[in-house]
Amino acid sequence: MMKGKKGSFLLLTAVLGLSMATAGCAGSKEEGSKASPSPGSASQTPVKEQLPPYVIDWYLIGTGPQPDAELVEAEINKIVQPKINATVKMHVFPFADYDTKMTALLATGEKVDLMFTSNGNMNYSNLVGKGGLVDLTDKLDKFAPDAKKLLSEGFLQASTIKGKNYTLAAYKEKGAWLGITANKALMDKYGIDINKINSLEELEPALKTIKENEPTITPLLAVGTTRIPNFNNRNLWNVSPIHSIVLKKDGSGYTLELDEPEYMSTLNTLNKYYKAGYIPKDAAVMKATNDDKVKSAFQFGQLKPYVDVQISNTVGIPWIYHNFGKPVTTTNDLVGSMMGIPTNSKNPDRVLMFYNMMYTDEQLINLVGRGIEGKHYVKKGDKRIEYAPDTDNGKKSGYNPNTTWAYGNQYLTYLMPGEPDDIWDQFKKFNSESEAVQDLGFNFDSNSLKTEVAAIKNVETEFRPILETGSVSPDEYVPKFKEKLKAAGIEKVLQEMNKQYAQWKIDNKK
Repeated sequence: MMKGKKGSFLLLTAVLGLSMATAGCAGSKEEGSKASPSPGSASQTPVKEQLPPYVIDWYLIGTGPQPDAELVEAEINKIVQPKINATVKMHVFPFADYDTKMTALLATGEKVDLMFTSNGNMNYSNLVGKGGLVDLTDKLDKFAPDAKKLLSEGFLQASTIKGKNYTLAAYKEKGAWLGITANKALMDKYGIDINKINSLEELEPALKTIKENEPTITPLLAVGTTRIPNFNNRNLWNVSPIHSIVLKKDGSGYTLELDEPEYMSTLNTLNKYYKAGYIPKDAAVMKATNDDKVKSAFQFGQLKPYVDVQISNTVGIPWIYHNFGKPVTTTNDLVGSMMGIPTNSKNPDRVLMFYNMMYTDEQLINLVGRGIEGKHYVKKGDKRIEYAPDTDNGKKSGYNPNTTWAYGNQYLTYLMPGEPDDIWDQFKKFNSESEAVQDLGFNFDSNSLKTEVAAIKNVETEFRPILETGSVSPDEYVPKFKEKLKAAGIEKVLQEMNKQYAQWKIDNKK
């Protein structure tokens, strides 16, 4: 708690210092029409009288809007409004619809102040290439010093594009295990030891057992762009911002993923499993829900310490996990959960002031992530909580987003049932053991290739879901995939990527 209070005090002090420059225009009610204040001497006038009111429209990814969102927002704004005279409005789009809806909003010029971005959903590199995100580099010391200090432990460096920072990452684990998660009850029932399963191929006997004995259970829940080839092959995990391009094993440069033997082998295995009925028939277009997960046996995933507890709390039944080897730290892992300020924002400085609070204010981040104490959860200790009574483990609580991994300082979030007291110590140990890839910190600047990148993404959207769920024959569809990628400009993009990578290695003495 002391850390949160200290951060709030520092922020308040900074804002008071900024207020003098805007004292002459304090009476204005025009949102975002005036530049944010510049540093100056502290004023005795309350901050909210120095800064015009502003509504921060925050767009997040998740399972969808929560019934009690407005109640939570009211509590959030009791913290935020007195400090920076701003209120927060949260907009949550489901995972499957996030990119489509956000792309439409940004294209129409809708006011978006803060948004989730990553190496996957609403790819930050592509957004920067289109001029869609505000350059935060020279703003961090003034408006987000606490975030900058924490994220200087590698996160800011990983997301840098041409020496500039456009995003702020969630402060959490620095890498990921590759591996599988499994329905514990089913593993116990059939005596399946997942610790002996270290690849997609070794999973076959277990899938066969589930298929033959559990007709209502999906053996392998592989949906949409599952990335199973990347989870199954360590050398393919380090994909570039263009999913169809990966780093070569020796780190010398990038190559087309479709030319990697391991990728093709995994596609063939997936197609075999699909034909055997281990994967849902509508896998390529299926939007998996928690109920779908409950009714499945295995999933591939990006894992971290105690991910089993997180999944179990989310779906409501016990799940377990097994990782394939040591954790890996890639640029993608450090940029997997970030927030950026779109150029559609009317007041980036104020937005940054708010988001800095998410790295220091324990009460604030737990309101966003856990809801209201006494209504959505009850305290069981200084840092430990459980779902409120009569909420069916959070399913009927009215606010249970389960997205604390997406924003701010995760180390400030309250512990849920099953999470051990030493979880953050385990995360630190996990981070220290993670093996960094050779191109850590390299970010491809696609600004000169906007047309090609957009065309490639469209092609990937057409082919990757059907191939990576095993829904079609690789022998038939991979040549078509390659042909369309070539027509979209993949060779030009690959050439430019390798050119930038070669220069990056020289600049960074790699």
